[in-house]
Amino acid sequence: MEGSVVIIAAQPFEARAAAGVGRGMSKEKWGSWTLYRGDMWDIPLAVIRCGPGKVAAGAAAQAAIQYLEPEVLISFGVATSPMLTVPAGTLLVGTRVMDVALSELKDLPVEIPAAFRAPKDILRCFASIPGVLEGMILCWEGRVASPALIPPGMPKNEGPVAVDWESSAVAQIGQMWEVPWAVFRIVSDHGEADRLKRLAVTARRPLQWAAEVTRRACAAYLMPEEDE
Repeated sequence: MEGSVVIIAAQPFEARAAAGVGRGMSKEKWGSWTLYRGDMWDIPLAVIRCGPGKVAAGAAAQAAIQYLEPEVLISFGVATSPMLTVPAGTLLVGTRVMDVALSELKDLPVEIPAAFRAPKDILRCFASIPGVLEGMILCWEGRVASPALIPPGMPKNEGPVAVDWESSAVAQIGQMWEVPWAVFRIVSDHGEADRLKRLAVTARRPLQWAAEVTRRACAAYLMPEEDE
């Protein structure tokens, strides 16, 4: 599947939405994961449903690089925002991804990368689509309960911020192997007690639109002449 776009999603509803923009998509078991394959326009598309967490996302990103030869890796799905000023339904492309747990390990004798800046070219393709905001993605495997419980060390004055469990692993693997990557999330909630109900609403049309935006951004990045 040379030159493909590979989208990594944790949850089944996220993977189904991403696969919904493809043509001729097939579905198969890929180890313990689910793999969708097909095309979007003239670009081969693969969507991996990896399950939640950094370990699962990192393993999926590594397998994608080894077996699917991606030109782009996308971490895709819903996210929580601890900022009440960022409304549910906000489309957010990550300018920077920070692993909160790794950022706390400041006293080790070796330097461990904890923050990753998105490649400018693909970031520009996402940000140029109306309605898409740029902001920071925090990777924190805790429960946001805004405004009572937020990730430790959350940066101030960074603009919109969203929190997920997987994106730093995808960013780190992409950067390690010099494969362009992006993180694209739709804010589903702010950690409210009824967040699962809110998630169910976001999992319908808003997430489908986020998948369509992903398709347009990838086409603009990989086929700039055709897109003009």
